[in-house]
Amino acid sequence: MNVEWNFYDAKLESQVSKRNLPHIDMNGCVTFVTFRLADSMPKHVVEAWHNELESWLNENGLSGRSVEEILQSSNVAKSLKGELRQFKHRRWHSRLDDCHGACFLLDEQTRKSVSNSLLHFNGQRYDLDCFVIMPNHVHVLIQMRPEYPLRKQLTSILRFSGREANAHLNLRGEFWQSEPFDHVVRSESQFEYLQRYIAENPLKAGLPEGDYTLWARSC
Repeated sequence: MNVEWNFYDAKLESQVSKRNLPHIDMNGCVTFVTFRLADSMPKHVVEAWHNELESWLNENGLSGRSVEEILQSSNVAKSLKGELRQFKHRRWHSRLDDCHGACFLLDEQTRKSVSNSLLHFNGQRYDLDCFVIMPNHVHVLIQMRPEYPLRKQLTSILRFSGREANAHLNLRGEFWQSEPFDHVVRSESQFEYLQRYIAENPLKAGLPEGDYTLWARSC
């Protein structure tokens, strides 16, 4: 079945929420989502990432301002906002590729449970373009259908796959970090970039076959 992929449109209805990260649910628009294992970002790694971000802000005359404030400001050039988004997201995701933590997703059966959870309602509640399951995190391009909020569906996927993984690995406690990262895709070119990013992620991280799962609608 062909899917019409739609991109961010300020005119569309959306739901905005915030915990540690800002979130925008825009049903009917493709969204890039990353969720990660609970131990994938140790404290010293998060601190190093924040230090890198603060250094970038200092270099660009934006010290003392929050990222969200900068991105919403009408006094900051659009090009600089774009650079900030790229710097923040790419540095964060490169830290994930360093494979901190126990990397439970190296286990094939655990990856299969996650894959099955993602595919269970594909074509019904949402449409998947592609996803990759790395040793300690997952990247997904997903477009929700009407009446099915992204946040609620992600919670369901994480709860089910986490329960299955804990049972298989004989673990207790939180399997996933509770707050996924998400970004509504802005354009066709960004969509194509993220498709390439997902497809090339295992190779760039130096993973051998058998240590990851890659799924794409086009295959």
